Amino acid sequence: MESSILKLKIRHKLFLAILAANCLLVGTIYIFGSWIFDTSFRDYLDQSEATRLAPLALNLANEYSTQGDWQWANNRRDPTWRRLISPYMTRGPVRPKPQPNNSFRQDDVGFDDNRARGRDRPPPNHRPPPNNQPLLLLDQNKQLVTGPPHQMTNAYWIPIKQNAIVIGQLGFVRRLSITSELDLLFTDRIKSNFSWMILGILLISAIISIPLSRLLVRPIEKLKLAMHALATGNFKTSLIHHGNDEFAELVEDFNVLSDTLAKNLTLRQQWIADISHELRTPVAVLQGELEAIQDGIRKIDKPAVDSLHQEILRLSRLVNDLHELSLSDIGALSYQKTSINIIELINNVVEQHRQLLNSQSIDVSLQVPNSNHNTIQIHGDFRRLEQLFTNLANNTRHYTQSPGSLVITIQKQVDRISIIWSDSAPGASDTDKSQLFDRLFRIDDSRNRNTGGSGLGLAICQNIVTAHQGSIKAENSELDGISIIVTFPLLINKVTS
Repeated sequence: MESSILKLKIRHKLFLAILAANCLLVGTIYIFGSWIFDTSFRDYLDQSEATRLAPLALNLANEYSTQGDWQWANNRRDPTWRRLISPYMTRGPVRPKPQPNNSFRQDDVGFDDNRARGRDRPPPNHRPPPNNQPLLLLDQNKQLVTGPPHQMTNAYWIPIKQNAIVIGQLGFVRRLSITSELDLLFTDRIKSNFSWMILGILLISAIISIPLSRLLVRPIEKLKLAMHALATGNFKTSLIHHGNDEFAELVEDFNVLSDTLAKNLTLRQQWIADISHELRTPVAVLQGELEAIQDGIRKIDKPAVDSLHQEILRLSRLVNDLHELSLSDIGALSYQKTSINIIELINNVVEQHRQLLNSQSIDVSLQVPNSNHNTIQIHGDFRRLEQLFTNLANNTRHYTQSPGSLVITIQKQVDRISIIWSDSAPGASDTDKSQLFDRLFRIDDSRNRNTGGSGLGLAICQNIVTAHQGSIKAENSELDGISIIVTFPLLINKVTS
């Protein structure tokens, strides 16, 4: 059974779920409604019987007023009790005569005056209790005067009052079931109509459930087709869904996933093409020079060996950069973080590259805050941070025009520290600045393979900064070049004013 249900389509499952829920609801309404109707109808019959016996209660009160007690009702030799109840125990409109008592008010029996006024006989539509069920009488102390004792627990009691004081109670056996043919006919007709109404509701529910299930499943079917297209490699697939429900959020996430996969595919294809292009150049140069040597066009001398060595170095740097980038992408770079004095680290990197930068007529200036440098510390890996600023220094050395300048400004905020690495011309357009951290990207006018690097240095820098919970971005510098702004969180517990 369970396996058969699981094989059904969502549309059919939804239809069955809606229909089953409606059947359960309607069935509950039918059972509960039938129980309420039976109970209410029996209560109605009891109330009708109490109304029918109201004149008898009035006559009993008058007789009590005359006799002074209830002993006469239990005296078999006294025919008064039988005489009073006989009109209500036989069929037919017999008219008993109430005993006059000027001191007794008719409404003292506990019934509405309009119902009891002038009721000295059973009503014209008088019907005795089925099977002539016996009547019971209690005195003012609720002691049984006459009647079967075993029926007391299932009796309906009518208070008998005299001058607003309860002097007794008249009881009759309540209806546990409906036995009258007319009553049964009425209840059967009501239940039959109710059953047809229930069947009509179920039919209408089934008719509504079919288009409703299709309507609810239609977006899922669209999503299924879109997912199938996405699985086959069509990453340009997108969905449109209006609304603010959960499916709209799912459609939005699907569109984001589709766009991400499309961008990743484009980047991967571009990445493979760029890697192939980058590797082709040094390999082609090596092949050309070696073939020239083989053909005797070029002699194996020191300049030829130096040229081959330069191409090998360029190829080695590219492979190393690719390896470093791949390791940083998958998080394989080992980070052993400790408290680092960032100003001291930057100063050491600048001093290591100052001579090379000066040899290319690039003036270097380091501007640090006035606060105690030993208190400006971050939580990081010394070697990776050194690699970060070394890459920035090499970037300046390779791409800044001579004569030029490099200004490194360190700014301390409350909980962060910013390193602004600004060099002179050439600068970059807004489009180029947004791509500076892309892999293998170089600005065409200044970054060529002969004077520049592999185009992976800034991508590696971005990964290192991200691993230190920092941020890195590129802006135009006041020196007509590019400013690389790196921001790291400070160790607050070790920073003092």
